[in-house]
Amino acid sequence: MINELEILKSVDEENRITQRELAKRTGLSLGSMNVLLKRLIHKGLIKIEHINSRTIKYVLTPKGIAEKARLTYQYIVNSYYYIISVEQKIEQIISNKNEEKKVILYGEKDELYDIITAKLRSKNKEFAYVQRGSDLSVYTSDQYIIITWHPVDVFKNMHNCDIVNIL
Repeated sequence: MINELEILKSVDEENRITQRELAKRTGLSLGSMNVLLKRLIHKGLIKIEHINSRTIKYVLTPKGIAEKARLTYQYIVNSYYYIISVEQKIEQIISNKNEEKKVILYGEKDELYDIITAKLRSKNKEFAYVQRGSDLSVYTSDQYIIITWHPVDVFKNMHNCDIVNIL
């Protein structure tokens, strides 16, 4: 869904975009992009116009415009529900048994960090931030709870902590 949406958006914005450029934007291989474009053409979402023997132009069809709108809407709704679920997890973490524990945020200062910190602030819960890749060994006691959104790094660095992955 995300790749299809990115392709439809890219074609809509720049109809002289190449398969190679589309593959780069989506992170897909050129072969995968070719297959996906053929599928979108077969579905009637994109059509090809030949400019000359070496150049083609991708154009969104009316059906493609409608599908782009539907996918965008679905993406926004899914993102909203995901944000709500993250906020609910934060509330569960800081409620009852963890009220006395100090909250440590371990990760990058990205969009999830912003969501987490906004929720903690709305609940007047103090927290400290530890940058991803830093040593967490000073937080092994029972007085800390570590919230992460990058679980791979935590499993590499810590084994004796109260770690909660909110993803």
